[in-house]
Amino acid sequence: MLSRRILALSLLVTVTCLLSISLLLADGTAPAALSPAVATSDLTVAHEVERIEVAPRTSMSAARAAILAVGGHIELEAGGRLQATVPKAARAVLDVSPDLDVLTAGTFVPLQIASALSPAAEFMGVDRWRAAGFTGHRVKVAVLDTGFEGYEDALGGTLPRQVVARSFRADGRLGGSDHGRRAAEVITSIAPNASVYLVNFSTVTELNAAVDYLVSERVDIVSFSLGYVHNGFGDGSGAVNEAVRRGTLAGQAWAVAAGNWAQQHWSGQYRDTDRDGLHEFAAGRPSNTHAFAQGDLITVSLRWDEPAGQACSDYDIELRGPDGSLIRASRNIQACRHDPLENIQVLATQSGTYSVRIAGPVGGGPGRKLDLLVVGSPDRGLPLELSVADGSLAAPADSGTVITVGALNSGLRFEADYSSRGPTTDGRAKPDVLAPAAGPLGGVFSGTSAAAPHVAGALTLLQEAFPRAAREALTGLLLERSQYVAVNAGDSGAPRADLGSLTGLEPLLPAGAASAALIGVRPPTGIALLVYRGPLGYPLRFIHLLLDGRQVRAVYQFDTTTQQWRVFVTGAPSFVNTVDRIDNGAIVLVRFE
Repeated sequence: MLSRRILALSLLVTVTCLLSISLLLADGTAPAALSPAVATSDLTVAHEVERIEVAPRTSMSAARAAILAVGGHIELEAGGRLQATVPKAARAVLDVSPDLDVLTAGTFVPLQIASALSPAAEFMGVDRWRAAGFTGHRVKVAVLDTGFEGYEDALGGTLPRQVVARSFRADGRLGGSDHGRRAAEVITSIAPNASVYLVNFSTVTELNAAVDYLVSERVDIVSFSLGYVHNGFGDGSGAVNEAVRRGTLAGQAWAVAAGNWAQQHWSGQYRDTDRDGLHEFAAGRPSNTHAFAQGDLITVSLRWDEPAGQACSDYDIELRGPDGSLIRASRNIQACRHDPLENIQVLATQSGTYSVRIAGPVGGGPGRKLDLLVVGSPDRGLPLELSVADGSLAAPADSGTVITVGALNSGLRFEADYSSRGPTTDGRAKPDVLAPAAGPLGGVFSGTSAAAPHVAGALTLLQEAFPRAAREALTGLLLERSQYVAVNAGDSGAPRADLGSLTGLEPLLPAGAASAALIGVRPPTGIALLVYRGPLGYPLRFIHLLLDGRQVRAVYQFDTTTQQWRVFVTGAPSFVNTVDRIDNGAIVLVRFE
């Protein structure tokens, strides 16, 4: 398990649409100044208690007892962690408890990148697959996100008529942001007949509980358009990666956004040639600058290449405002007992250019490799003055068990300049694929947040076509079919996601299938006697398209020549079925699930 300060950092970064930006605090509520909807009673309670996440040091029962002893209330246990509310006055007691480590909850910050792209169905080959009959039928796909504001109004329109909605937030809210709904709309535009799960969370403990739920529901595909800053060491480690890995090891295919930080990241060796104790980003450049607007949440995070809990090098960071005055500094002492991390979070009090400085050993030694992220909420797409794209991945995009999705540029020819990329700190190439960076509504939803659900939708169609493909086989199918794009200097070289050829997937929908129909009375359950009218050779694998997406268990047709029933069982291997298509005028018995 990662040590205390790594987990405490857990800066969750979510790409939230510009039209619905919400800034959430560690306890999942919004500051009164930014959200007038917060009730007075809620604010009063927030001053009396606080929500914490803890990891047990000795045993889970001892950690529980320590929380209860100070008058706390345990809300959730998941992933080897506890989430609880405790009196603020008792927090100091728990901070020094020998039975638990208190972990600071993540802070959500938007990272929206403006973009305007046409719908991507034709580009990824989705139009060919949809015309052939594939719609995601019988595939379970989940969007794991922060909020689904407005999803009820979208049911039967940009979302399926029915979805499974589940909140793992302590307050039970599904709203607060429309970011997750827009990701789900991308998937629905690609796979309209998939069974869609909308699941949200606000803490790492709640994320663990959400993953456990999706595993229990046997969900096939998960779309994850969120990112954490420096949660782990860029090698697939960290609390968030551990939660995600439980899902992928259970057989789920995860499409994860790479992040939008390629131009807001810098990495390189520490150097101090003029011996003033300040790192030089370039010759004579002891600072790195980034423009922010008043009210932006600024996040500055520094990590360097020493083991967790054993950092002997001592680096500090400071943030200065547009007038050069010191805004905030992080000067923790590592002393070979702590993690190689420093971080700052602060609201910008004025618009302008802010500068970041890194202090370290005079003269440069021992000269560790530094990794710096400077991001804002909302993300206005403004870069660091000096940036390095390599190594800019979010977590869990650095996981080796997920498909990491980068963004294509507006021309769909190259990797977008802002799209985060590897290599990971253990040398793996990332992202795995590139995808269009805007949803079906164009620039309203964009960035790698939109790219990830495009790939989740493609995986959904592949899962329908290959229902017995396990996670590794399914992701392998996507990667094999992906097409390489032109590469600019510094690009990751990842291919663009493509569904590829339909060869070998017959029978497919015949010409004129759009006019086909099943005539007869359709009871809600049991068996229906129906007559097929339409073109010859309609595949029974797609009979649900003639039944408004209803689940069909089996189809029976009487063969007058042999005087025997022929059967098609949905989802069964081909050798089980004695009929796989029907012709005009065929009389069939349909058994519904």
